[in-house]
Amino acid sequence: MANKREFKHWDSKLLFNVLQKVVQIRDTIEKQCYEKQINPENLPMSMLPSNVLFDMAVCYEAMYDKLMEEELVVCGYPRSSPTYH
Repeated sequence: MANKREFKHWDSKLLFNVLQKVVQIRDTIEKQCYEKQINPENLPMSMLPSNVLFDMAVCYEAMYDKLMEEELVVCGYPRSSPTYH
């Protein structure tokens, strides 16, 4: 049985705002990988390894979509992109 508990409005707004940042991180890493023809673990280090940031971004995006699918976030925000890379 699915948990139909809804997040408070501010919870879902925060999740959506973080999702936007996560998608930007993922897109930036993917662009750098494509341009340099390398994997995320071969990108230069930042405060965290780029491959760790990439994994976090992809996992957060998948988690957000699952929350939407399970109707745990009901706020009218759109889903993230339909494909994962």
